[in-house]
Amino acid sequence: MTAKPAKHRTSLLTWIAVVVLAALLADLFSPFRAKLAEIELAPKIFWHLGPLPISNTLLCSWLAMILLAVFSWCATRHLTDVPAPRSLQNVAEIVIEALYKFTEGFAGPLAKAFFPVTATFFLYILTANWVGLLPGIGSIGFWYTQGEAQTFVPLLRGATADLNTTVALAICSVLLSQAYGIRYQGIVGYLSRFLNLGSFFAFFRALFREGEIRPGLLFRGLLDLFIGPLELLEELTKVLSFSFRLFGNIFGGEVLLAVIAFLAPFLAPLPFMALEMLAGFIQALVFAALSTAFFARAATPESPDEEGPKPRRRRRANKKHVITSGSAEDEHQ
Repeated sequence: MTAKPAKHRTSLLTWIAVVVLAALLADLFSPFRAKLAEIELAPKIFWHLGPLPISNTLLCSWLAMILLAVFSWCATRHLTDVPAPRSLQNVAEIVIEALYKFTEGFAGPLAKAFFPVTATFFLYILTANWVGLLPGIGSIGFWYTQGEAQTFVPLLRGATADLNTTVALAICSVLLSQAYGIRYQGIVGYLSRFLNLGSFFAFFRALFREGEIRPGLLFRGLLDLFIGPLELLEELTKVLSFSFRLFGNIFGGEVLLAVIAFLAPFLAPLPFMALEMLAGFIQALVFAALSTAFFARAATPESPDEEGPKPRRRRRANKKHVITSGSAEDEHQ
């Protein structure tokens, strides 16, 4: 009974060895021998659409957006209350529900406001990362001659392997963080995070009205003046950290796959492709998680004495309720 599985195992190992040997011989002696492509940091610009340069990374970014649009159209084409287990609608609902719970874990009651942006960041970055791993991306292109040297230019290249794309995503995340902060705290309340003079006002109010000297308030005011520029610097450095983290991981993976494909083509890149798929998922998740955490922080008041922001509709409803109650009391009297 044990000899038969051992025989099958030996046969499987033999076939694997034969396939690996054939791949190595094909790389050494066949016309399909892999060549080390020149890896350039900057994308290749093909033409200009007005002031907009059209590059191979921008084309890949458009491809990712088209894939997301087609998937959403197919998933919502025939909506039903109880979708089939293997339908696209069911898959889309599972993904959306998981993303909403993920956002709710960071933002709590504000998850409903942050969810559209968080889901957009995650789905776009994940799709762009995985589209860059498809066969033909980075390998299908054309050669052009510049002097005596020939350079290969890929027709499509991973969107997130371009620093322009990651910087644009980082700027969007940071600007949305400021917008959420102003929306939920007001302009004065949010800008007090960078220039907080409340402790100084409290110190002089106690000095002139009550005749008391409170050095704690003065020290806190000086500390707030020192922390304010640091908070502003933190917002600026978020652009660098967001963009270079995403760009470095994706571009590094692109370089790794190119080198592995040159050293041991046909089979060896497969496990590295799986690792890059995992890395692309993790990077999309990290970008979405950090963005949501920064949104929640910007929307929450710094001082624990301040109450959290309340929606305007609720305030109007409460005001209406008070007016209604007052008119009812007048009628009763």
